[in-house]
Amino acid sequence: MANHRYSISDIAGMLGVSKSTVSRAVNGKRGVSEELREKILELVDEVGYRPSTLAQGLYKGRVNIVTLIVGDIRNPFYAALVFNIQRILIRHNYMVMTFNSEYDVQRELEFVELTLQFNFAGLILITAQTESMKNKLNSIDIPKVLVNRNFPSYDGDYVLADNFQAGYRAAMHLIDLGHQRIGFVRGPGLSTASSQRFEGFKQALKNYNLQLYDEYIFDSDLKMETGSALAEKFSKLEKYPSAMVIVNDMTSIGFIDGCRERGIRVPEDLSIVSFDNIDLASVKGIELTTIDQHVDQMSEHAARMILKQLEGEKETKPERIILEPTLVIRKTTMPCSE
Repeated sequence: MANHRYSISDIAGMLGVSKSTVSRAVNGKRGVSEELREKILELVDEVGYRPSTLAQGLYKGRVNIVTLIVGDIRNPFYAALVFNIQRILIRHNYMVMTFNSEYDVQRELEFVELTLQFNFAGLILITAQTESMKNKLNSIDIPKVLVNRNFPSYDGDYVLADNFQAGYRAAMHLIDLGHQRIGFVRGPGLSTASSQRFEGFKQALKNYNLQLYDEYIFDSDLKMETGSALAEKFSKLEKYPSAMVIVNDMTSIGFIDGCRERGIRVPEDLSIVSFDNIDLASVKGIELTTIDQHVDQMSEHAARMILKQLEGEKETKPERIILEPTLVIRKTTMPCSE
């Protein structure tokens, strides 16, 4: 009998009772005699019947699943966030459904709609980029948390690193080493994290009366292979900057590899600071100087925030946590030799 997947209708038909009676027996509700309850549970065990979580959610109004939307799960920074958040939520009896959007704005909106349609319990977004998403989030009544992103006039909880300070500190480290011609590799144009890092970088240059060179500003999509391609463009500059700030570690790793292939030494010819402090950043031969955004703390806060909402303990005002970034100095920066 166990080779067939039995439904609640099958169980009810086999015993000549209603589906609601089977449901009450399985869920320990009143209204079923002990004798009948024992018969139902015995048959349920015999045929290996398991209630549908989604069906229960549609009936009860909520499934104990939290949607987690991420731009690119291959990025180790995002993977660490997902891993840590899921581990915490599972301990509190919530499963996590992870959706990879590939930074597609329309796809992200569709994932939010799916969350609502299936009555999932909550929503965590590690990528959120547009006005349409902000309006969507503000219009839905569901536990929700933004991670490493924020919007002006967003009315929900969020946790993120201080990306402005991260960009400022990255630039200041290079300025303190005597670098004056410093370039920047930005991330996706819609990313608030990327834009805030760039703003912090520019502020540091402004504070020390250093020029912002347009030819030293590049754009990326946070991927390692893009960093490699950018090294090709960089190598064709008439005059190199002495240092670069790069929007994340994965792009930096690709960029450094591409530079070394073209005879550009890091850090002897070019100092580099990046962001995220992923595990790979400390590997021998890579050893990135980078800005640590404290992914463990970010994960813990995000999980705690969503759990508070799920358990009805939400604060009157939205909770906003901004983590202070930390500079981790390794082997991709050195004093300017010019």
